[in-house]
Amino acid sequence: MRNTKDFEKVIASIDRNLIIDLAKEFIETPSPTGEEQEMAKALYRAYKEVGLEAKFQYLYDDRANVVGTLRGKKIGPVILYSGHMDTSIRGDEDWLEGKGFKNVATIVDNKWIYGNGIYNMKCGHVCYIAMIDALRRAGVELNGDIILAGVVGEIEKAPVDEYHGREYDAYGVGTRFLLQHGVAADFHILGEPTGMTPRIGQVGSVWAKVTTRGGFSHTAFSNRNVHAIEEMWKIWNGLEEWIADYKKRNVFMEVTPQINRAAIRGGLPWRGARTPNDCSMYIDIRIAPDQYPVDIQREFREVVNKLAEDLKYPVDVDFYVSRPGTNISPNHFGVQTLVDSHKVVTGEEVVPKFAPPTCTDAIDANRYGVPTVAYGAGGRPREMGSGLMERDIRTKEGEFVYIDDMVTTAQVYSVAAIKLTDMDVAEIKKLRDPMPGFSL
Repeated sequence: MRNTKDFEKVIASIDRNLIIDLAKEFIETPSPTGEEQEMAKALYRAYKEVGLEAKFQYLYDDRANVVGTLRGKKIGPVILYSGHMDTSIRGDEDWLEGKGFKNVATIVDNKWIYGNGIYNMKCGHVCYIAMIDALRRAGVELNGDIILAGVVGEIEKAPVDEYHGREYDAYGVGTRFLLQHGVAADFHILGEPTGMTPRIGQVGSVWAKVTTRGGFSHTAFSNRNVHAIEEMWKIWNGLEEWIADYKKRNVFMEVTPQINRAAIRGGLPWRGARTPNDCSMYIDIRIAPDQYPVDIQREFREVVNKLAEDLKYPVDVDFYVSRPGTNISPNHFGVQTLVDSHKVVTGEEVVPKFAPPTCTDAIDANRYGVPTVAYGAGGRPREMGSGLMERDIRTKEGEFVYIDDMVTTAQVYSVAAIKLTDMDVAEIKKLRDPMPGFSL
């Protein structure tokens, strides 16, 4: 049985100053999707500095995952701590003004740190490295291996139309590459921002492109022709009833899968004297983990076809993302170990929950046979001037994280690392679910 003094030593060894320094460095290392290499180099250097075996895992000549390994004193359980390096925005958009949208670190009241990517999810990498540093300085040896990984291409992007290439090569591509090329684990902690609540599952998504047709006509004769954008409005507005019904029918673990009509494109802005001959709508349909993407595709096509019955030209429906959701049991040994570790550090009970309708790389890891729970520091709300708590002010100020939450999260990661690597491999095998994709 592990001496609880090991927990106390490693908890006390988490270095708040190191956390702040790493957070600043990572914020100020831009890493938009497709351009993550400088961030990979920063992680590689940090991995080496805390004593990890480190290597790059190249997808392209200048785009790589980075992997760091801490070997245990014996061959035992393997625990993966991973996260994406790419950021939701570039950090240089002039139309985003808040300090948390910029690739510059800003400390507020010595409590909060603002900057692009710190919330989603560079804070996770900060906490992983602080964990390894604390284990080393506390002199706590593990009975199994810890693997840290920074992966490319997680942000929800996908190639469509003229938008293709490495900038759009995302939506889990780095994690799938990681797990296809040598990295395997008994359990996976994904440091996405969860407000330090274990998230046991996420919805999936189906993205569709719907295209209406019309006549390419001069303004002088436009009243005689079918207008592709006007045809699209019939589809757009006609979907309202189906969207409301879909969301009501598909609530999963108290989470409603949302639908977003994300974009509409039609006509030639530089040729105002012509009507549009086509118009396309792009829609994101979130799906529960127990739904097959093909079933959602069929349902959506049937709805659009019904709405198109009164249109003059056929309507095209093309799907360009099909990513199923995921969920693991809150009673999974890894989830419960994380819950226990959270209590060791904070003294508080935490209840695992299904995530809001976002997607993470837990989807891919679970389907590759690496059970995954998301748990991370970001997500604490800020107190507003009115005294009310607003859940998400990132739409105004950009990304931020409470610094002491990163300290606490690193402590929880450290305790979980000790507990999980202390498990008997034979016991882990007995507790496993069947390998995904296998049945007799």
